[in-house]
Amino acid sequence: MTARPRRARPRPPSASTARAPLAIVLALAGAVASPLAAQDAPRPDTAVRREAAAARAAALYGRLADGRTGEPLAGAEVVVDGPTPRRTRTAADGRWQVVGLAPGRYVVRARHIGHIARATTVDLAAGARAEPALVLEPAVLPLDAMIVTAARREQRLGDAVVTTELVSRAEIAETGASDLAAVLTERTGVELQGGHPAGAGVMLQGIGSERVLILLDGQPIAGRIAGVFDVSRIPASSVERIEIVKGPQSTLYGSEAMGGVVNIITRRPPTGRIGAHATLLAGTESRLDGSAGVSGGTRTLAGALDASRRTIENTPGRDETLGALAERTDLAARAHWSPDASLIVDAGLLALDERQRWRAGSLFQFADNRQWTGRLGASWRRGAHRLAPTLSASSFDHLARESAAPKPIAGDPGDRQVQRLLEAELLYNVALGAHALDLGVEAKREETRAERVEGERRTLHGVEPFAQAEVVLGSVAVVPGVRVSWNEQWGTHTTPRLAARWRAGERLTLRASAGTGYRAPDFKELYMFFQNESANYSVRGNPDLRPEHSRNATVGAEWSDGAVYARGQLFWNEFRDFIETRPISAPDEPAVYQYANVDDGLTRGAEVEAGAFVGIVRIEGAWSLLDTEDRGTGRPLLGRPTHALRATIGSPLPLALRAAATVVVTGRTPMERDDATGAITGWRETYARLDARLARALPGGLELVVGADNLFDRRPARWAGFTGRHVYTSLSWTFDRALARGTP
Repeated sequence: MTARPRRARPRPPSASTARAPLAIVLALAGAVASPLAAQDAPRPDTAVRREAAAARAAALYGRLADGRTGEPLAGAEVVVDGPTPRRTRTAADGRWQVVGLAPGRYVVRARHIGHIARATTVDLAAGARAEPALVLEPAVLPLDAMIVTAARREQRLGDAVVTTELVSRAEIAETGASDLAAVLTERTGVELQGGHPAGAGVMLQGIGSERVLILLDGQPIAGRIAGVFDVSRIPASSVERIEIVKGPQSTLYGSEAMGGVVNIITRRPPTGRIGAHATLLAGTESRLDGSAGVSGGTRTLAGALDASRRTIENTPGRDETLGALAERTDLAARAHWSPDASLIVDAGLLALDERQRWRAGSLFQFADNRQWTGRLGASWRRGAHRLAPTLSASSFDHLARESAAPKPIAGDPGDRQVQRLLEAELLYNVALGAHALDLGVEAKREETRAERVEGERRTLHGVEPFAQAEVVLGSVAVVPGVRVSWNEQWGTHTTPRLAARWRAGERLTLRASAGTGYRAPDFKELYMFFQNESANYSVRGNPDLRPEHSRNATVGAEWSDGAVYARGQLFWNEFRDFIETRPISAPDEPAVYQYANVDDGLTRGAEVEAGAFVGIVRIEGAWSLLDTEDRGTGRPLLGRPTHALRATIGSPLPLALRAAATVVVTGRTPMERDDATGAITGWRETYARLDARLARALPGGLELVVGADNLFDRRPARWAGFTGRHVYTSLSWTFDRALARGTP
């Protein structure tokens, strides 16, 4: 047999043979990936340069604190000038840091509002870290603080051409006040007048509250009752500062600014930070106040929201406490949007609900007030030019009722009055080197609805353009201005003014102004018809009324070196055509009164104030002298004190305590006169009150406060408002933190 040949079995591949394809794949992948990796990886020389630069980079850091209290200064500006210029702000604990600086000499400047700016020089070696020694001493008069009221644009307090009084947030907190009236009580030259039916109005330089304009963030507010705006409605918790300009300001602000302007600036939302606050306060007269708020945002968008509830058993502007009650709930909101450095859009809202009760004879009187004020504005800058349109609206609903019981009668419609105000404003500012030009126009619509107004509903329209220029000639600035006001009811009125500022030295500034003011007749004076059948008299409006007029001259001087200041001014106001009621009925007929332009007179006087730091103690004092005359009688005007005095002392104490005390003295005041002879028949005696406050900082952002107003319980007769001793304590909490770096 022939044998078959055997088939060869396939031999299994060796390990080296099996790895060959994988090696080929890896080799190809490596060949492809190597160029790509080479592109992303830093070249050896670049990496070396970076490491060397990092090794040479220097840094500056530090902590800014108040030189007298040692407390950290949050939000202070730190500017680093040198080979690598930088700018930053301090955190809530006062700390700051600037890194990545090239070696060289640097000038470090620190600035915080209300403090004296400081600078120091630092030489930085490669890779060095240095902590410059910078401590900011507080300025007793913050001339670098920014204000807006004096010129309707931002400027330093020291650059204002008219004397402006600034009440800062810190000063508001020192008063322990929960409303604006309690804050202004401690200001020299500011008198509070009792309102009708209830309220606390502001009087400046002897000019009554009907002729003092109240603004909220630069815009007018509806809500006057019998000509008086009750400033106690405004909650202190949402106020950042108060700017007061005394004397006629009609050139910039129109009607109601004959006696001056009080501009209430609400808290602006912080950018690059987030914060919150809450306060609970309890006191005598069953006072219970609570407020809380949150705020914060990025560099582009920020907002703030505040709410408060205030209750006390007395009513503003009235001294009766039996059966009295005031309850207020309010909400304040503000938003800020700035997509770039050239544009800012700002919106604000204040809404409040108020209940008041007091006794008049055998009856309880009630006033229910609902109010809201909203504003939407923008500021657009391009180079030296600024354009600022603003639209504002305000509404006030007042309901008055009475009852023999401490609650209103169910179903009683009462006496209702509704006021609405709509205003559109356009401002244009341009800086021409050292000079400036301010132009503006306002269009206004006012409406009132009330049974006592003829026709029950009336509206008025007006347009008011104005212009002001600041011409700087060396150390002298001259500011002429004029306003033309047109109203469909009373026609056209022009109010010019000329003001000047002379920097007589590095620390001395002199100011002078002369101008005119006016106040337009309001709805009540134009259209009111009121009949009191039980007393057998009536009051009628007069549609033929003319605006009231005034002329003013003011001169003043201001000296400050940061730690010490003194300033004073002399003023003279002559007014004519003031609107008052006069009898028009025959002797044997029921009494009928009608409003008419019948009153002329003048106010003149002086105001002086000074302050200083003595070691760690802050001392301030002020005195005012007022002389008035009613040209009809030749006698002083009623309700105007001849003298007023204020003295304040504040100091940090051991154990993290802070103490403050204020003495306010209001001189003897004429209150009643004989109608036949004009002789003064009733006076209010001198009233001296001492307010004291003690505060202690606690861990976790807490602060405990104990205070007393009118510590010695002085109670003068005929005073507009409660004057008894008031004791209170409060606990507050504050939180503030910077947002993470890189937040847009």
